[in-house]
Amino acid sequence: QGDEPVAPRQRLNLPGYRPATEPPSESMEKKRSVGGKAGGKQRAPATGKPAFARRTMRSAMVKQLKQQEQQRRGARVGAAGKKVTDAAAATPIKDRAGYPLVPTKVDPAKWRTIEGKQIFVDMTRKPWLPDDYGQGVKMTNPISRSKPGSGGTYTVFISPEGRVFYHRHQIEAEIGRPLTYKDGWNGQKRLQRLNGRQTDESAFFALLTPRERKRLPKAEELHFCIVSARRTNTREGLADIAVTQANFEMAGVVPTWYVDAESIKAYRELGLKAVVGGKLTEARNKCLRDAARLGKACVQVSDDIS
Repeated sequence: QGDEPVAPRQRLNLPGYRPATEPPSESMEKKRSVGGKAGGKQRAPATGKPAFARRTMRSAMVKQLKQQEQQRRGARVGAAGKKVTDAAAATPIKDRAGYPLVPTKVDPAKWRTIEGKQIFVDMTRKPWLPDDYGQGVKMTNPISRSKPGSGGTYTVFISPEGRVFYHRHQIEAEIGRPLTYKDGWNGQKRLQRLNGRQTDESAFFALLTPRERKRLPKAEELHFCIVSARRTNTREGLADIAVTQANFEMAGVVPTWYVDAESIKAYRELGLKAVVGGKLTEARNKCLRDAARLGKACVQVSDDIS
């Protein structure tokens, strides 16, 4: 409404570009026949490298610690599968989300409680945790209410000086101000980058034939746009932004965020390349105009991809 009309669609002179009106390639026909019908699911060849979600590995790590603690108490509890448990144990502590993002006075490999219990660097991270704080998991002591097979671990937070905290409000009292989800923005971006390492892209690209892979456009031939608005004020919104931005950064791409004028400052404060796009339709048209000006194909992406 009131926006400039979008220019008629033109043929793009990019490798592998084929308008929808052209007949499918021989390789696509072959894939359809293998699947039994158009759109049939294709299974990527196995690469021999197991990939586990970071949440799965975190669960396996915690279960293993619980099992060790319960065995010490004379009880037995189940554990996760051997492969995922081994994968979690083999993950270097610097590649775990709970590791501080900046150098600290105490080496996370030497984290200990006052009573000398070891604290293991966690695989995940709270969305409000500051860059210089770490997150870990420690084994608990049995108390009078402890039941056989229950409990065994506790999530804790470690200051740059090595002090151990159990709750968010304790850290807020220590630093003298409330914590927000913007305090944990960098940590959430790194968490998503670490998650991305568990994605086996070779299996995805194996779905394409060598001829098709050669025709894929290069990243620099595309203008990546993310249309967004008012997503920086909530935990969910910041988490979605972190996932989206981290995925692009892992691919070596700096996307442009097209946002509403009222939110432009908040997006830029997160270190994002952001421009004023206006409302939805206006922003989408601006993406197309900018791509045409740059001589690139336009790729528009949602701000909550997973």
